Amino acid sequence: MECEICGAEVKHPITIIVEGTRMNVCPRCASHGTIVHGAQRDPTRIRKHSRYKQEEDFDIVPGYGKLIRDARQKEGWKQEELARRINEPVSTVSHLELGKMLPSKKIAQKLEKALGITLISEAPASDAKPEHMPSTPITLGDIVKIRKR
Repeated sequence: MECEICGAEVKHPITIIVEGTRMNVCPRCASHGTIVHGAQRDPTRIRKHSRYKQEEDFDIVPGYGKLIRDARQKEGWKQEELARRINEPVSTVSHLELGKMLPSKKIAQKLEKALGITLISEAPASDAKPEHMPSTPITLGDIVKIRKR
């Protein structure tokens, strides 16, 4: 494991809290925070449970609002009819057509099916790092200059 401040290799890291953030550091950097003893819970940490799953990357085509409205009008449907067909509120259809709201992947797929249009363009998956990225992970010590007290 690496020290989260200086990046040094650490066999037995020390857990500290620096301005409310829990960090695993080497003994040399432990003086920069308050040492946490045992399995103490961080009182500043709040656990949030998300109802929503993380969606994979995707892009919505530019001008999606006009595309949705034009396709709906071509079918001869009012916003209420499209909303009923995709099982979404009329306000959602209205906001989408006006471009005030980006559709989730699920809603975009329902619109594509109902209207016979393409709204989703998959984002290209790239594992390649940009040339300017270092081969080793960046640590806090690479970014911040540590002052002696």
